[in-house]
Amino acid sequence: MLLSDPVRLMQAAERFQERANPTRAAIPRERTRYLARNLARTKADLLAAEAKASDGCSTSAATVAEISQERIVGTSDLVDINYLELAISMGRGVARIQIGNDFGTGFLIGPGLAMTNHHVIQDEDDAHRARFQFDYQDNASKDMLPRHDFTVDLERFFLTSEELDFTIVALSAISDKGKPLAAYPWIKLIGETGKAENGDPINIIQHPRGGLKQIAFRENKIIDIPQGKKDFLYYTTDTEPGSSGSPCFNDQWELVALHHSGVPAMKDNQILRTDGQPWVSGVDPEGLIAWVGNEGARVSAIVGAMRAATLKQEWRDLRDRALESAPPNPIELARSSAQPERVSDPSPKTMVMSAEGGIVGQSFTWTIPIQVTINVGGAVAAPAGPISVAPPEPAAVSAPPLAMAASASAGGGPAMPAAAPAVTEIVIDRDWSKRTGYDNSFLGVSIPLPKLSAAQQANTVEVPPPYRKNGNKHLLHYYHYTVAMNQKRRTAWFSAATIDGSHFHDFPRGKDKWFLDPRIDSKFQMGEELYAGARTDRGHLTRFKDLSWGATLADAQNATNDSFHFTNCTLQLDQFNEGKMRWQGLEQFLLEQHAKKDDRKMVVITGPVLLDSDPIYKNPAMNYSTRIPLAFWKVCCLRRQDGSLSATGFKLGQEDITELPGFAEKFDIGMAQVAISELEKLTGLDFGVLTSHDHFAAGGAAGTLEMTRPEGGKRLIKPIAELTDIVV
Repeated sequence: MLLSDPVRLMQAAERFQERANPTRAAIPRERTRYLARNLARTKADLLAAEAKASDGCSTSAATVAEISQERIVGTSDLVDINYLELAISMGRGVARIQIGNDFGTGFLIGPGLAMTNHHVIQDEDDAHRARFQFDYQDNASKDMLPRHDFTVDLERFFLTSEELDFTIVALSAISDKGKPLAAYPWIKLIGETGKAENGDPINIIQHPRGGLKQIAFRENKIIDIPQGKKDFLYYTTDTEPGSSGSPCFNDQWELVALHHSGVPAMKDNQILRTDGQPWVSGVDPEGLIAWVGNEGARVSAIVGAMRAATLKQEWRDLRDRALESAPPNPIELARSSAQPERVSDPSPKTMVMSAEGGIVGQSFTWTIPIQVTINVGGAVAAPAGPISVAPPEPAAVSAPPLAMAASASAGGGPAMPAAAPAVTEIVIDRDWSKRTGYDNSFLGVSIPLPKLSAAQQANTVEVPPPYRKNGNKHLLHYYHYTVAMNQKRRTAWFSAATIDGSHFHDFPRGKDKWFLDPRIDSKFQMGEELYAGARTDRGHLTRFKDLSWGATLADAQNATNDSFHFTNCTLQLDQFNEGKMRWQGLEQFLLEQHAKKDDRKMVVITGPVLLDSDPIYKNPAMNYSTRIPLAFWKVCCLRRQDGSLSATGFKLGQEDITELPGFAEKFDIGMAQVAISELEKLTGLDFGVLTSHDHFAAGGAAGTLEMTRPEGGKRLIKPIAELTDIVV
């Protein structure tokens, strides 16, 4: 299994540069004929599926709620509940492929047959070790669904093509848990052309980085279909490693391509980085490659290769069944797996107007366990985060279930929907030279970053020279904040930020989307796989709200988006994250109540308490294990209203976690103010001048407890029940 191959990337780039572009006058007519035949058929299928729901066995909402555990991203004006149900139902036939510690994506293409890339399964040895893992996703409660693993049956079928980068294998009929492969839908390979045209949206179902299933919903556009050599097409997308072998669909959910490779920018036969410099294999992380698009093998070319292949008779029979027979109705298969009793009863909320101004009918709300971004009708921008339409009584349900409005014809009087505010999607500025990071002189005096000990420096990720500031190889800078990464624990020693409360900007933010930092190797970071387990949450170290400031709105947006790097993230239990409101409100309280009115600035340094005794954690999505911190610390420094500096230290714990995975049910989340000198002992960091401005350390504050250290001596601690308990 060879997922990262510079030669393959260069070949894709060369094909992209050399593609022919003759006139395409005949293509629109070809596509028009094709759509005339197939759009009507697709709509009829959806209507038939909708009518079938009236038998009481299941409903579209039931299928969506029970089967749609995938993360769905993107925008669409095709928000008919049947369209969404079809997308989700098709996704059931997409599996994660695991070969040792490597991952890819594959999907069913016929009775008992599955397809992926050649570079995922290159030979029979790879096939023998491969496991096709279906239902690798979680449900509304963030519990993992039962995963069903199928093995490859080399005796029944094996066909691979390095040129088109596809491999087709036969799978076992029954999973490791006894589920038949026939319970999952397969995708028909259509050999005729005309299924897609330049500018058309592409839907991709994938397991990025081996994580939970995602549907990239109309987020990608075809940018070129070469007419000289018709083996590949090109499109924009946001796919990641692990997406190799993903199916690419048109809006009728017909397969148009097999996702194959990114297309890097090239100059003088060299792959380029995002900064325009040559990318060096084995030295530069892959995340620094400047991508111009993606390349997919066209289905028509794959079908041609399948028909031309020399196969033994029983393999030909299986191939012909896949290419010539009709696939099962994916919606019927999905509904047979749905459990309608878990679907909330829909109730009408308001009338929905069509894009033309006509009345579509009443809007209904279902609670469904997916993340979805939908632009209804294209005229009004819809929120990019979870959509919530709740009845007046009772109150709206809380996350993780998502309340999604789906229109259903039910009659009634019209009511125009209110326009939603425009949202700002989380997009990372790729110009890394603009990141100045933490400012030592932000408060008018020098407040250096915490100093790492010699042992800590030896275990700190080194930042590549182009991204260093003042020659410091251990600091990774962002807009308004800086982190130092623990190499062994793959998390930050600390995250240090500057806050300017006089220049905050408030703006609607899109759906959370997290990113690996491409400037350092991904092996020193933990991504989506860490958060795939049940009852876990992504916890910001430096809060995104603390960074939402700048001279302009664009500056504030760039800084806010920068907070969504996994280098600034730590795993926390969802109960922990939900129960730390006092912790999250510290900065705002201190700025409003204690900072100078004409100088509302503050320095905040946050980090985990990293102990060798921290419990070990590993979920099914991870091919490694890691220790999870049970406590976190924070140091805040500001100028008080009299102009003097004040530094305060705090500690927040989730120490009642005793087993991972399968976290304990009891959570006693306690926040306490502690002396900064105590944090130095706890973390091994040197906070420098901050300790001399810690007024709590002087003692005498009401409610302060004097505790005996296990190693001897005393320490001060003040439990914080209300923010007004803080000694500043």
